[in-house]
Amino acid sequence: MNQSSDTPTFQKKGTVNKCPSCGAQLGAFASACEACGHEFTDVDANRSITSLVARFEEIEQEIDAKGIKGKNREKAIIDKRARVIRDFPVPNSREDLQQLMFFIQPKIVQSVQPDPNIEDWRSKFMEVLNRAKHAYKNDANALAEFDRIEKSLSSTVADTLQIKARRNPLFVVLAGGAVVLALIGFVNSQMEQRKQQQCEEQYTLSAQTEKSRLEKLIESITQVYQGKRYSEALAMVSKVHWDLPDAACKNNDSQQARSAWDVKRNELTVLVQKAIDTEAAEKSAEADRISAEKMAEANRISEEKQATERKVAEIARIAADKEKAKALEKKW
Repeated sequence: MNQSSDTPTFQKKGTVNKCPSCGAQLGAFASACEACGHEFTDVDANRSITSLVARFEEIEQEIDAKGIKGKNREKAIIDKRARVIRDFPVPNSREDLQQLMFFIQPKIVQSVQPDPNIEDWRSKFMEVLNRAKHAYKNDANALAEFDRIEKSLSSTVADTLQIKARRNPLFVVLAGGAVVLALIGFVNSQMEQRKQQQCEEQYTLSAQTEKSRLEKLIESITQVYQGKRYSEALAMVSKVHWDLPDAACKNNDSQQARSAWDVKRNELTVLVQKAIDTEAAEKSAEADRISAEKMAEANRISEEKQATERKVAEIARIAADKEKAKALEKKW
């Protein structure tokens, strides 16, 4: 709106800048005087809004002329209105922006019976609001009012649930059922977690006991092995295995422990069996050595006996020869 050069700087709403009743200065977007309470009933809708409303009426007439009835009629009207709302040009003047915001705001407030095109209106309202913020960028009061309006449109979850409940009583039943199911699920989850925790605690305690048993058994086997009682050690090694039953909460840990002790048992079995085999080989070698020594001794004794016998025979032969010689001498 054109203003003369001598127009006061506080006039920011065209012709509506002072209360016609008391003369008090008016703020932006004021529909009543804060000083005396006078309502501005002479503020007419601008031509853009009038044109928009007229277009909505034409849409209904066009649909009715086609003979569309019932839900199809409602859907056709909603679709056509949506296109008109989206394509509706946003004005630039402050007065037009103000009146357009007042026109749209009631249509985007959550209520029991919301406007069928509420999302289209909401999108257009944010477009108008952003344009208004730019137009009033130097007016702190107006910007504060914009923030208040924007916050008032953000309904809480509780408000939304209450509105849905008033729209559809069945929603309360469904919501209540959902809450009950959620509560049951939560309780079951807590019970399962507690059960899992108890299982893990019990397994940990039992696993420590079983590990201690096996470690003591290994110590006993080591002592017997060092004492070279290999057969006894081998019998003890056969008892080295994880006897703790598998637990659902620690199934992997139990299987890993069983596998680890199986490996340990196999290693001890190989070690002890090797010692048994070595001892048997040593005993066999010792027996062979003793047998060889006995055989050698027997051979020596036999040879000495034979040598003695030969010597005795030689002495007897010599004696016999001497006797023969004496006999001849006497004969001659």
